[in-house]
Amino acid sequence: MPRVERAYYGKTGIFPIMHTIALRREVYDRNKWIAANLMTAFEQAKARSLQRLREYNTARIPIAWLPTYTAEITSLMGEDFWPYGAEPNRKTLEAFLRFAHNQGVCKRLLKLDELFAPETASRFKV
Repeated sequence: MPRVERAYYGKTGIFPIMHTIALRREVYDRNKWIAANLMTAFEQAKARSLQRLREYNTARIPIAWLPTYTAEITSLMGEDFWPYGAEPNRKTLEAFLRFAHNQGVCKRLLKLDELFAPETASRFKV
């Protein structure tokens, strides 16, 4: 991880958002199960991707020193360095909402809970 990004993350705990998934309100309202199912599907896909990053015997991603980069990122950000959901990303998402409001993208400062379907708010692992 480049020095500037490492310092910013170390200082703020904010990791830039790369992707989001959105559902149209009318689709969600008709099919409440979609949000939780999408969350589960993306979590499973991410777990497989993280596993592939740590499989050093098979070159699935042609990046020199991948094991070194993966170990470095893991030591800084933890095992799940691409966390999904509201709670593990609260600091980043609240900063995003502040920036959006301050820059005039949103008429009012939105609350984090307004962005996520209730079905995805509390996830548990057994």
